Amino acid sequence: MKNILRLTIISLLLFGCKSYVQVFNTNSSIKTDEEGFYISENDSVKITYSFWKAKGLMTFSIFNKLNKPLYIDWKKSAYIDNSVKLNYWIDEEKSKGISSYGSYFYDGPLLKAGYAVNATGGASVSSTVKVERITFIPPSSNYYRSQFYILPISFFKLDTKTDFEEVTRNDNSKKTAKVYKADFTKENSPLVFRNFLTFSTTEDFETEFYVDNEFYIEEILEMDERHFGQHRKDETKKGDYDIRDENGELILFSDYEKPSSFYLQIPKEGSLEHRK
Repeated sequence: MKNILRLTIISLLLFGCKSYVQVFNTNSSIKTDEEGFYISENDSVKITYSFWKAKGLMTFSIFNKLNKPLYIDWKKSAYIDNSVKLNYWIDEEKSKGISSYGSYFYDGPLLKAGYAVNATGGASVSSTVKVERITFIPPSSNYYRSQFYILPISFFKLDTKTDFEEVTRNDNSKKTAKVYKADFTKENSPLVFRNFLTFSTTEDFETEFYVDNEFYIEEILEMDERHFGQHRKDETKKGDYDIRDENGELILFSDYEKPSSFYLQIPKEGSLEHRK
């Protein structure tokens, strides 16, 4: 009897610690390259996008293809969330107004698309509150930006009737995991988001041109966190060490990782299995 009670308590504790992840796959009219990065390109600029981070992050690099300087006016640019405009530039004297953006605003390390797309880590630190209004990009040079979270919520409430597929769990081939899947079109997507940028080849902006890139959530997956990602051993070191980033944080590796996707680590009460 005591053994049964002990096993029951252990099972309850294990279940209580169970956590879940939602993966958000996006789509766009913009093409992707062989590595899965969205690439928006014209005769003047090449913009590369990467979203892979918890809550998603509008991370992009701008490459000046010209043999002369290129300028960006952030006051005339915006991140647009379901038709709601969020400003890239706020006057320094009004910098406290950034709180009006709520949890959309990202103030962590500057991320480089293609280099810092894992769950943690960054390339260099940059202030994203007191930003310059006009950015100068020299010929044949890159500029990096990461300022807004794409989906700054605790979890997306999927319908409890959402279909699922039972698959072999990535961390344990003897166990299975349910992967729930909900599909959307652009017309019924829970989120359509845009990146609107104003450029010029002259500092006085007499030669303005615009880039307006649009994306939407096409698919949402929900699964056990243990199936979503795992830590890996560092084979370059002696002993039992997991791979960490340059800041000493554990790196979570996932088969679902793509530059065009992002994820939420959701609380148990937000999961489908808990709400059914």
